[in-house]
Amino acid sequence: MVYFLGQILWRMKDHVHKIQQARIKQRVTHTSTVIPKKGTIHQPLNHFDRKDDKTFPQKFFVNDVYWQSSDGPVFLYIGGEGLLSKFSVLFGHHVDMAERYGALLVALEHRFYGQTSVVPMLELSQLG
Repeated sequence: MVYFLGQILWRMKDHVHKIQQARIKQRVTHTSTVIPKKGTIHQPLNHFDRKDDKTFPQKFFVNDVYWQSSDGPVFLYIGGEGLLSKFSVLFGHHVDMAERYGALLVALEHRFYGQTSVVPMLELSQLG
């Protein structure tokens, strides 16, 4: 009985995997012509001291292919512990949701990782 249920669950998992692969293949075909806009914005290094005018360049990507209205939703993806790439606005659940709701996609690189790192090394003495 347990063996039989295991086979059913394995087949279900395999079926779901095939559906996911087909969706990824369809998205790759659909998004292969999409070229996200890449840029940098100069962010204040210290948001709490108006007298401190130091800034750092923060990398971002924008995908406006699904955006239907200038007053429509904007989905912000904040990068994790690594480099941000154009794939941050081409693949993932947030991209599926942007397509569904006609949203603008913006991906922002984390200020301490990738090309946006504001300090050469992440040591406590440099983060203050």
